[in-house]
Amino acid sequence: MVSRQRIDWPVIIGQDQIHAKWRDDLAPSDVVSLLHGFDDLFAIDDTDALLRRTVEYAIERVGLVRAGLYLYEKVHDMMLGTWGTDLDGHVIDEHHAMFELGPDNRRVFERAISGEAHWTLVENCPIIDQRDHATKVMGRGWVACTPIWSARGPLAMLYSDAGTSGLPVDPIAQDRATVLCSLVSSLLDSPRHLGRTGQLQSGSESHPAVRKVVRQLSRNPALGGKELAIQCGMSLSRVARLFKAEMGASLVDYRNRLRLERFLAEVDAGGSNLLEIALASGFGSYAQFHRVFRAAYGETPRAYLQERVSLRQK
Repeated sequence: MVSRQRIDWPVIIGQDQIHAKWRDDLAPSDVVSLLHGFDDLFAIDDTDALLRRTVEYAIERVGLVRAGLYLYEKVHDMMLGTWGTDLDGHVIDEHHAMFELGPDNRRVFERAISGEAHWTLVENCPIIDQRDHATKVMGRGWVACTPIWSARGPLAMLYSDAGTSGLPVDPIAQDRATVLCSLVSSLLDSPRHLGRTGQLQSGSESHPAVRKVVRQLSRNPALGGKELAIQCGMSLSRVARLFKAEMGASLVDYRNRLRLERFLAEVDAGGSNLLEIALASGFGSYAQFHRVFRAAYGETPRAYLQERVSLRQK
């Protein structure tokens, strides 16, 4: 048993020697007030509801203009969409979206984990809108990346931008977003939410054929289903079933999405010959590209690109 002794001021210096003055000045703290505003996050048991509330708080209490929360899926090295906001600031479902982590986003996590930078700013990025499960590039601007990580490594990333408003980066709001993300990292790493943060989280259920298809398509989205099946050493129908079960999207839809992303990236880089860009992006013909593009965006490629140019000029 520990032996304790009294250290009250009257005991150690004498009652007559106490001259300390207690102050009643106010001592406000924006950080403490901010944390109190997030208290109800601890009461949320449903992981997806927690992710949605995080995006809502990023706008309502942190002060970001737009935000989108993506989970890191380690097995396939992918970022999985959850919830985000459209150009009008409304929270929307973005579970259909995903992209490969890549070296640049990996560097953002590394900077945060090492203590170099809690958030990273990227300039001249495509500003996208995900309404109606269709990814549309609406212009260019800055994007701030705020990692969510724990001792286990990367967990998620909060992306924010100013939409097409042209507003500058608000460093204070971004620092507040860092506080929110730090809190969310603790929650996602807790027993209540651990392992429930994405449809691809269970590494034991991942099939090597699916991982191989994802890797191969990221390198060359022109590959067809039969070619991929041969590389995996199984039938196309089996590869397609495995892929749909794990990725939540058909092999055809996933491949077309990669091709469209590559097409738009080439256009943004200054390409103007739509046929050449479509073929270089992996489409077998301009007719195939035109059909896939119209199905994804609801309009012809030229109409979509002209509309985007008009938005940038406003």
